[in-house]
Amino acid sequence: MLLAALVSSFVSRASCLQRDLTAVIDASRLQVEELLERERIPGCVLAVTIADAAVWHEAFGVADLDTEAAVSPETRYRIGSLTKLLTAAALLRLVDQERLDLDDTVGEHLEDFPHGAITLRQLAGHLSGIRHYSEAEFLNTTRYESATDSLKKFASDPLLAPPGEKYAYSSYGYDVLGAVIERVTHKRFEEAVRELVLVPLAMTSTSFAADARTAAFYDASESGPRTAPANDLSDRYPAGAALSTAGDLARLLMAMSGGGFLSAEARTEMARSQRTADGSPTNVGIAWRLGTDASGRTFLHHGGAVTGGRAFALVYPAERVSVVIVTNLGFARFDQKEALAIAERFLE
Repeated sequence: MLLAALVSSFVSRASCLQRDLTAVIDASRLQVEELLERERIPGCVLAVTIADAAVWHEAFGVADLDTEAAVSPETRYRIGSLTKLLTAAALLRLVDQERLDLDDTVGEHLEDFPHGAITLRQLAGHLSGIRHYSEAEFLNTTRYESATDSLKKFASDPLLAPPGEKYAYSSYGYDVLGAVIERVTHKRFEEAVRELVLVPLAMTSTSFAADARTAAFYDASESGPRTAPANDLSDRYPAGAALSTAGDLARLLMAMSGGGFLSAEARTEMARSQRTADGSPTNVGIAWRLGTDASGRTFLHHGGAVTGGRAFALVYPAERVSVVIVTNLGFARFDQKEALAIAERFLE
């Protein structure tokens, strides 16, 4: 029932709502075109949703500079750290199913992990003390067969701080979450995410392997877009390896802000700021960063930056308005400022 409702409203209700939003869409389209020109972004797809409907879904530019193949709404992109939102969704689904608890320790599920006192909540909120990958590790050439396999890259390293003491963004911490998900589901991370998240939400264009619909990968440079270097993202499956479309990500944002995909309790935990040991708020919940706009409304946001892709997702959970931007230019300079400007037009 949830799947049918989401898919139906994504297609049918959008046309009804869009008739009232022509001026808003025109202003936002101009903003996106200016962004693409300023940042020299080859291709981009944007989606905006209100409640359970996509009200704007448009493609800009080219998927491949050599062939000049046009981008379509179905073009797939590297989404970088927006992968963490998939991991968070899978985690919260397992919590709703009572197969995990956010306050479980890693040691309860991964007996051999050296830092077993870390909780799943701390991992999801970057309070674990596990280090992030270094600049030298940003490009990876080693193939890892699973999230669990990738732990050997960093598991024996000392923590940056005791668990809970300080906020320190960590993609490797999400590798540990992925390994816990593998242990509990008895499936490889990609398969577990497919069953827990992708299939229920009809996210049929999201995967961890490129195909013919995937845009060519470029990175930003002073002279313009250049072909991105090879990068084996198997060292960060749960943290930054997914490929997706704006439409698929829009379905995820709609589901994570309402409906029956997650319980009300799980959505509350997702959007509740965690705190360091001294009580200071981190303004990060379960993966999502928390913000407040000039009108006092709460929004959640997350960016993704990886060789060959830059993406951003923003959602107002109370108002149920979301914005997704996906591009094929790594390190393109845009963030919540641009996403907020678009979202706020649709909130007026």
